[in-house]
Amino acid sequence: MSQKTRIKVTCLALFLAALALELFSNNTIKSVGAFAEGPNPGHSGAPGDLTCAVAGCHGGEPNTGPGQFQITAPSSYEPGKTYPITVTHSTTDTSRRRWGFQLTALDGSSNRAGDFESTSITQVLLGGPGGNRQYIEHNFLGTFQGQPSGATWTFNWTAPSSDVGRVTFYAAGNQANNNGNETGDQIYTTSASVQVASVITGAPVITGAEVNKKQLLVSGSNFAFEAQLLMDGDKQKKTFNDDVNPSMLLVARKSGKFMAPSQTVVLQVKNPDGTLSNEFSFTRPN
Repeated sequence: MSQKTRIKVTCLALFLAALALELFSNNTIKSVGAFAEGPNPGHSGAPGDLTCAVAGCHGGEPNTGPGQFQITAPSSYEPGKTYPITVTHSTTDTSRRRWGFQLTALDGSSNRAGDFESTSITQVLLGGPGGNRQYIEHNFLGTFQGQPSGATWTFNWTAPSSDVGRVTFYAAGNQANNNGNETGDQIYTTSASVQVASVITGAPVITGAEVNKKQLLVSGSNFAFEAQLLMDGDKQKKTFNDDVNPSMLLVARKSGKFMAPSQTVVLQVKNPDGTLSNEFSFTRPN
């Protein structure tokens, strides 16, 4: 082999080695950067999804750290209307210095429910099981790098155009230590559900009541979401619309224990618009 040929071969080998190193470095940067810029679709913790607590991502068991992770959603939705959704991290762990999340909304059949709108610190992706789910997650700016104590993201969700029943928001979140790799991070999961708002026309009507252990169950019609239950004129705490029949049943979770056997009370339901039901006399059986 001539000296000229040897020089060419040597230069080619050095070039290929440099190219391989460059490609390896770029792939490494892209792999790490992909997590900082948001996980791939399908890591929300929803049915059929993973979380980021998997090998090659962040590892570890979810919900084992001292932090808190929650979703703030409306109590009900009207089809086609837009609502703010807030995802919040908080912790007393001072080593947490970077934050992330992924969230999706599904109906009772685990199908996509509604649409998200991205912001300057979030992004929207399609994928997951079947490739049809929509996800919203942090982007690079939305990791709040170096920030202690917690992080918050607020974005808009437009409800499905028709009544799909209960919608559940599923989210997985990362409270990271900002060390540049997947070790030492804390993964959390949470969910929140909303029911479709009933269209109420007319005043609420009480037709029955019963005590079930600590609960007082009041049945009737035209009970709006967040309706109040009054017992002898006093508002009852921890009163909720029933999940299955929200406009026909109110559940006062602790009111039953305050009624003695044979005690008679007067019940009324007050809707958020101020309309009052009939006065209903109820006597607790012995």
